[in-house]
Amino acid sequence: MIKNVEGKRLLVMDGSALAACAVKRAKDLGLYTIVANFYPTEQSPSKQVADEAIMVDISDIDAMLAIIEEKNIDGIFVGWTDSHLPFYAELCSRAGLPCCGTKEQFDILSNDKRRFKEYCLKYDVPVPQEYKLTIDFDRDDLNRIEYPVIVKPADESGSRGIRKCSNEEELIENFIWSYNRSKSKKIFVEQYIDSPQEIFLHYTIQGGEFSLSSAFMKYRAKSETEVAASAILHMFAPPQIEMYKKTAEPAAVNMFKNLGLKNGVVMLQGFIKGDIFYFYESGLRMGGEQFYVFAERLNGVSALDLMIEFSVTGEMGSSNVKKLDNPHFSKSCCNYYVTLKPGIITAIKGIDEVSRMSQVLQVTTFKGVGSVIDPTNSLDRVIYRLHVMDETPELLAETLEKISKTLRIIDEDGHEMQLEELSYDRALEMTSFK
Repeated sequence: MIKNVEGKRLLVMDGSALAACAVKRAKDLGLYTIVANFYPTEQSPSKQVADEAIMVDISDIDAMLAIIEEKNIDGIFVGWTDSHLPFYAELCSRAGLPCCGTKEQFDILSNDKRRFKEYCLKYDVPVPQEYKLTIDFDRDDLNRIEYPVIVKPADESGSRGIRKCSNEEELIENFIWSYNRSKSKKIFVEQYIDSPQEIFLHYTIQGGEFSLSSAFMKYRAKSETEVAASAILHMFAPPQIEMYKKTAEPAAVNMFKNLGLKNGVVMLQGFIKGDIFYFYESGLRMGGEQFYVFAERLNGVSALDLMIEFSVTGEMGSSNVKKLDNPHFSKSCCNYYVTLKPGIITAIKGIDEVSRMSQVLQVTTFKGVGSVIDPTNSLDRVIYRLHVMDETPELLAETLEKISKTLRIIDEDGHEMQLEELSYDRALEMTSFK
């Protein structure tokens, strides 16, 4: 338990359901919480649980500075949204408050995939091959491309905007689509890594020391007609952790250290093909999967608590992360993403029963009755994210099947909306990393 934060006043800029978890935890630790954003309270889960809610555009730095002074704010917690990070950095700098990164660090690691890739290449962190292409579609550039490739805007995250292209016609069509969507107009054309093994690694940084806190593999939802880019399962503690430590970790940690990271949480995301890692994304922020829910239960250390502590004190000194951390979780742990088919949610059944299951540690709700589910390839199709833990892979597979059968999400035509209803065999494939 953190002892030195009680009575501090925390300003939270994130309005999401994820941020609501942070607000609740901060209140449990004895902080006074204020959520500031331009969403009305009924549309901001974090405002609904905060001690105080303020309507303001967080990009209005002068208005935010006035709130910080008026409310005697001790620290700012920004949470999970990449677009908030530049405002967070500027506010902390001008108000003299602790910040886990600089504008440049956030730009490289969270907001500009091109700069991130340049740093990876500089420090020998393995990345997919990139092809040069502009909106002018130079013929020589097009002739150098080997298919398949993916197209993605440099300023997108959460699997948004990524499209696979199998030929030149698809490439030009999707490049134009991405270009029109992107604010930065920076578009990647990259080698498509044909591998089902997608890995995420999270480090907790404490006083310049890096500790691998968690790793998980991403499994994608599927049905008879489609395979979605969004996850159905994040399965923690994959066996590939040791291969990563022996091969890619020294270069990755060296890159982070040379960027000057001192305190916080940083993520690496990539594919594994054979024994080679290909990293394509990072993030200097809390991870949406909230790995600390499991790490606190199993290892006795919470990155969320440490980040709240850092926000109001400038230190993460209440726990010895290096001593406590162990990414090889002692139980079978996963995030189960209940991903939906397109449609309008008209009824939800079984969520209360699921929430009471002892294996379900946390339920985060993203959608409700009346929500419209579009046929996107992103996390926007997820209604619930469940933190589920059981003793063995087999027991976890049984639990996941039970959850899937208990939940009923009904569309306007009376049809079940789960994109994939889990069977025991399908769940066991994932919980056993097969």
